Amino acid sequence: MTGGEGEVLNRMEEVLERLLKSQERVMIFIDGPNLYGQLKQLGQKVDYFKLVKELAEGRRLIRTYMYVTYNPRDEEEKRKMVSFIRVLEDGGGFNVKAIPKRFRNGRWIEKGTDVSLVTDMLTLAYNDAYDTAILVSGDTDFVEAVRAVKARGKKVEVAMFSNAVGEELKRIADRFVPLEYIMNRVRLSGKSSFSPPTP
Repeated sequence: MTGGEGEVLNRMEEVLERLLKSQERVMIFIDGPNLYGQLKQLGQKVDYFKLVKELAEGRRLIRTYMYVTYNPRDEEEKRKMVSFIRVLEDGGGFNVKAIPKRFRNGRWIEKGTDVSLVTDMLTLAYNDAYDTAILVSGDTDFVEAVRAVKARGKKVEVAMFSNAVGEELKRIADRFVPLEYIMNRVRLSGKSSFSPPTP
């Protein structure tokens, strides 16, 4: 094989690889409270549109599901949440599920976001709506859900900061994406009109 033939073959392989990648159907599931907690600790904000584009990596992004929580008695928090949801959904590709916190033992607690995320991820896997699920969370409570999705023949990627993800979740995923390596490309600088309320 001549050098020219080898170069043509390499180019053909690259084109084929890009074509296959563009056909892979991806859905992203963002555990809002888990991600916000880590970003708050780091004093960082992300541009969610850039984040999903980065995570999709040129694959066919079907939809992004984001799960958020808020205090139903706090009018200011509700107003911010409505504004946040509107920006994401108007921007396209986001389906935001806002789940009210519950009052227990004298305080407001997040309840129901994990169940909602797992229900959607499993239902959509069983309906063959995607090939790969990208879970943005470090919570090991999702381990069994990931196992169930993989049992349907789907791939699962987990994206989170390395120091904030359970080892079992990282191990069971088909791929782990450390968010610290992409923060320079998805970081939001300055004040954002669509920062979520603090969980």
